[in-house]
Amino acid sequence: MPAQRWFVRSMGDHDTHLGSYNPTSRSVHALCGVEFVALAVGMPPKPGPLPGAPVDPAQICPKCRRVAR
Repeated sequence: MPAQRWFVRSMGDHDTHLGSYNPTSRSVHALCGVEFVALAVGMPPKPGPLPGAPVDPAQICPKCRRVAR
């Protein structure tokens, strides 16, 4: 199983998910069951995982948070 990393789905609350990137489908498969194309983040914005865990707990998907513990 690939390493699980944090990916941003949208800038909305509870929409940062823990999952793995699938290069074939170019999407993230989150532990909560959501599949999505990750939002580019950072300065300058780049696609890919966050460098670590989200700083703001309000960003984290509640289902992914439970699985990550």
